[in-house]
Amino acid sequence: MKGSNLPLLSPVLIVLVLFSLSLGVFNSVEALPHLGRTSALSPWQPQIRWSNCSASDPPGVQCGMISVPLDYEHRDNGSIELGMVRLSTSPPARLGTLFYNPGGPGGAASEYVLESIQGLPNFGQSVLQNYDIIGLDPRGVGMSEPVKCNPDIYNERVSSFPNTEEEFQNLIAHNEALGKSCVELTGPLINHLDTVHVAKDMELVRQALNDGERLNFLGRSYGSQIGQTYAELFPENINRMALDGIVDHTQTETTTLNDEATAYEMTLNNFFAWCNTTTNCTLHGQDVASIYESAVRSAEKQPIPAPGCTSAGESTCRSDVTGEEIRSNIQGLLLFQNATAEFTGWDFLSEATAQAANGNATLLSSPLATSETFGAYPGLAIGCQDWLHESTSLADLAYKMRMTSATAPYTRGSTQSYYYQTNCLGWPASTTNPQRPLSRRVKEAPPILLVNALYDPSTSIVWATEIQRQLSNSDLLTRSGSGHTSYQLRGEAAAAIDAFLVDGLLPQQATVVYS
Repeated sequence: MKGSNLPLLSPVLIVLVLFSLSLGVFNSVEALPHLGRTSALSPWQPQIRWSNCSASDPPGVQCGMISVPLDYEHRDNGSIELGMVRLSTSPPARLGTLFYNPGGPGGAASEYVLESIQGLPNFGQSVLQNYDIIGLDPRGVGMSEPVKCNPDIYNERVSSFPNTEEEFQNLIAHNEALGKSCVELTGPLINHLDTVHVAKDMELVRQALNDGERLNFLGRSYGSQIGQTYAELFPENINRMALDGIVDHTQTETTTLNDEATAYEMTLNNFFAWCNTTTNCTLHGQDVASIYESAVRSAEKQPIPAPGCTSAGESTCRSDVTGEEIRSNIQGLLLFQNATAEFTGWDFLSEATAQAANGNATLLSSPLATSETFGAYPGLAIGCQDWLHESTSLADLAYKMRMTSATAPYTRGSTQSYYYQTNCLGWPASTTNPQRPLSRRVKEAPPILLVNALYDPSTSIVWATEIQRQLSNSDLLTRSGSGHTSYQLRGEAAAAIDAFLVDGLLPQQATVVYS
């Protein structure tokens, strides 16, 4: 791979990554929207139905299904099915069970566990040797009961950066039509996807293991939001929790957008600078920022062809690429500076940028949905219930666009936060879990390890610093470098996470590492 600049995953799947992170103890929780000050709920006796995942499973691998309430406030509204994969270790070394979430929202934890069985270094060896690992797919995702939507409506090209009232109304109409299709195909689950439900699902699975253990959890990106929510609801049930790539779900709508936009912008500037320091960059020695900006402006005037995209198969993507799509999709290609076992690095991004500048934007094209269970649907549906999107007019969006054009001139606010703030307008499900300060109950949790890169294009160091403040007994480890999350890099930050999970060792406060 090192000699090729080619991705281990298709460009389409890489871009999709972004959219592609006892019920008796459900005690009263302050300030948790729509769940309010929930009193203890009636007992639920969950049972996991374990089975082989395939006929060729190695020892210790099992797939499981569990029934959980559709709606924790109205238990008589039925149940849904959640799926998971468990990789068991040998009893003499076993410390307990480690729950894992890779992020998203929409990432399938089950797939990451299965990939580790196939040899990908998704977990440290000491973690594999000491823990059973459970990859539990959140409701709507992967093995769990899925979110379904109409792919033809999803594939309609509608701008999220409207300049006219007509374009704004087209955006709302598209969102409403897509949301309606999701309601019709998914059913009532579409209204019960927020992260509070996800955290309660994880607690039910913990109980169903029936081993008397408190929760051990490793959450990356969106998984950090799951962990924070669990810490609000069940602080007394936590043993060890490590969160990598910290989502801050406590800020206002505008601050959320600006924090992510400036984080993306800073990381893109680091990419431009990196290209001048290494011959691994296809554009080494050139003015990469100008080449990028020229490609975006050219695509804004006339979409750049993407001849490598097809209408079926792994390379199903748009036949051409707009400037807006370039700005949006490059965020996902900045996630890892150096290629990992699954994701491309900045060398690939440099090649994609060079090709686009020369009239071939295949590597920057947006994936097209090919089925009713396309992987991007749950990310949108979950995000619409978790994140405020209160713009009601073209003028409201114009304020945001003007702000991010000033604070992030290259990327202009094209972020996951902005995606929710525009593509959730007109969405049929309510925002049941909007941003808010963390509950005071998190102070009852044991020390939690937080990890964030200094230049993360998705989860700003500003977010991590604020969550560390609110989780007063947490420890924030900073990686001085670029990229989204650190555990997959298997460097110093990953070693610190493993040491905490296995031995309970926290780094000193304000520690900085470089890998």
